[in-house]
Amino acid sequence: MLKMKRIFHLIFRLLFLLEGGVWSLRNLSISVPRAVLSGEGQSAVLRCSYDLEGAALYSIRWYRAETEFYRYVPRELPPTMVFPLPGASVDLSQSDHHQVRIVNLNRRLSGDYQCEVSADAPLFHTDIRSAPLTVVDPPFRAPLLAVSQRNYIRGDVITANCTVDEAFPAPNITWILDDQKIAETVSSQAAELDLKERAAFSQLQLSVLEVQKYELGLSYTRDRLDRSYHPPNRESPRHTDSVSYNVLAPESGQFTLSCVATIHNIYARQSEVVIMREDAPQPASVTGENSAGTSPSVYMFLTLVCSGAAIVFSL
Repeated sequence: MLKMKRIFHLIFRLLFLLEGGVWSLRNLSISVPRAVLSGEGQSAVLRCSYDLEGAALYSIRWYRAETEFYRYVPRELPPTMVFPLPGASVDLSQSDHHQVRIVNLNRRLSGDYQCEVSADAPLFHTDIRSAPLTVVDPPFRAPLLAVSQRNYIRGDVITANCTVDEAFPAPNITWILDDQKIAETVSSQAAELDLKERAAFSQLQLSVLEVQKYELGLSYTRDRLDRSYHPPNRESPRHTDSVSYNVLAPESGQFTLSCVATIHNIYARQSEVVIMREDAPQPASVTGENSAGTSPSVYMFLTLVCSGAAIVFSL
């Protein structure tokens, strides 16, 4: 029905312009939040701006997925009319001929919202604009971070897994190394009518490199390290959603690792921050001597002599 109305409006506009008429509805624009949180008390304010060039307003109509839910007709008493929205309601105290406020949203109200403006007689010029709105159901818990090891030696490849509970839409996962973003796994977008909650998963292969692996005579900074990012293959199983990053072992011997789950710009939650520490190797002596300068064989001989002497004196 709404599509047919748009076609008729377009035909009418073209015929009117061909006859030399003046269009009285201009600069129609719509402002809809890209995303809002779901739940009791959560709300979204949808705004519609327009210029009637002095003409009177006939009506404002708001649609969700081509189903009308709010109408404002200044000639009627009362001027507002509300139609049911599943699980939500319109706040009439903050709704008028320029905006409508929806409260208690749930994710099933995600979709395209349209504002239709009509000028009054004799021309009844009408135009419509639309914009998407996503109602976000966030995960209940923080992301879960699991690492293959918390101590490393240079040359190790550390595997880290970040798992996020089900949410709508599925969260993106960002990897954080020492407070710096190093990689991101972007969740696939669900089909327009698919409102199911989905979990998210990302795996990081972190290679701790040694200075000796680089060419002599070249200086290296963190930004110049060899890094690679492999976007996840959406046709493959979950475990292939993997990214890789190479890091030069820090002088301090430790660094921090975490992951952050995000949904649009309204949800962000960080996992536990894991401290990775280097296992400092104990260098072996080239001469085979201990720190006191005594060789192990001499040390063992002296120990045996002392033990025998103690036995003799005890007899």
